[in-house]
Amino acid sequence: MIQAILIDDEKNARESLNKKLELFCPEVSIIGEAESIDTALALFEEAWPHLIFLDIHLGNSSGFDLLEQLPTQSKDRPLPEVIFITAHDEYAIRAIKFSALDYLLKPIDTEELVKAIRKFQDKHEVDSRGKSYDLLLENLQNINKQPKRIMIPAGDGMQIFKISDIIRCESSSNYTYFHIKGGTRLMASKTLKEFDNMLSPYSFERVHKSHLVNLEYAVRYLPSDGGYLVLEDGSSIPVANRKKERLMRLFRGK
Repeated sequence: MIQAILIDDEKNARESLNKKLELFCPEVSIIGEAESIDTALALFEEAWPHLIFLDIHLGNSSGFDLLEQLPTQSKDRPLPEVIFITAHDEYAIRAIKFSALDYLLKPIDTEELVKAIRKFQDKHEVDSRGKSYDLLLENLQNINKQPKRIMIPAGDGMQIFKISDIIRCESSSNYTYFHIKGGTRLMASKTLKEFDNMLSPYSFERVHKSHLVNLEYAVRYLPSDGGYLVLEDGSSIPVANRKKERLMRLFRGK
């Protein structure tokens, strides 16, 4: 049984989520509810959950303030996983994505809720929650800036890399190969589209259906053979016809 705490300052929202969990996620047991940081901290003195459903906006405070005040983890009491609940917060959602933690948009969609619980179950046996938590706090401390690191799900764990060290990403069915500065190659268990959405604000461009490139590493464009980019690591990346004009505009703007 997954023991969870629900933290939201809206009683109706807590009741609604509780009902959905009872109907569609019976493996989750809500062992406590709180409407503020103070009541939540009091709950943690009595019970330590596996999972927190945490509203980003808690009156005049935020769920992030709560995370920074939680007691530190120990061998017998690892940090709980966090599923955020939010109506809107672009910067926060970006930080959450980069930290590999899930979030649900209000009003909560039942299918998305079930997916979030399944993600938790998939990760629950992996000793990566401490890393996720630390990276989340790092990103939140720079919430109005761009996150500097990304956590990549790979194999039976998570790996953290500087975004600036990622040279390119290559699609392989439902997986993505990361090519990292220094020669590291890593297979991630997410599609290229998901990483495209995350990395596009950081000089990454989807130049081809199978290739996402960090343009900071581009050294040459050759129009022959349909057109392709040469990168600092020596790789040659094909450029789709519909992307050529945009690519030229981007380079002229540098």
